[in-house]
Amino acid sequence: MFKKAFRLYWDKDEEEKWLNEMSEKGWALKKFFLGLYTFEKCEKGEYCYRIDLMKNLVNFKESIEYIKFVEETGAEYVASWGRWVFFRKNVSKGKFDLYTDIESKINSYKEIRKMFGILGIAELCIGIGQIGSININDHFRIYAFIFTILIFSLAAILLLVTIKTNNKINKLEKEH
Repeated sequence: MFKKAFRLYWDKDEEEKWLNEMSEKGWALKKFFLGLYTFEKCEKGEYCYRIDLMKNLVNFKESIEYIKFVEETGAEYVASWGRWVFFRKNVSKGKFDLYTDIESKINSYKEIRKMFGILGIAELCIGIGQIGSININDHFRIYAFIFTILIFSLAAILLLVTIKTNNKINKLEKEH
């Protein structure tokens, strides 16, 4: 039996929490693509999920080695999208954390902050460039305006995620 769900997450911690809640309900992640999650039936609470942002795409040698390293801990590679990778570990095999010290958690969040920051600034620049196209053609003015609003909205979301991630880094640095 399979179940599909569509969700967009901008916070890997919230996404992990949701995947672990799904596992508690008896649903194991099978596939992921662009916000579409496919689950299969499992024992309630059978798996613990972790998500990570790799330095490269999944087919790069460094990424393949990282996935193998994580699998050597008893975890299982489930899916990936771009540089994001989903792992799970059967709870009967023990605790599952990708980062056991604060410094490595901070470095992980710094990579996430950098990625969202770059994407946010790029979208902002595209939006600014798009403003000029609003007045080019009367027939497409409304479409250009709507498209510009969407670009600025995406830029705002990405930059807010960057700020939220930065707050997580600051909190961890204070603990450190």
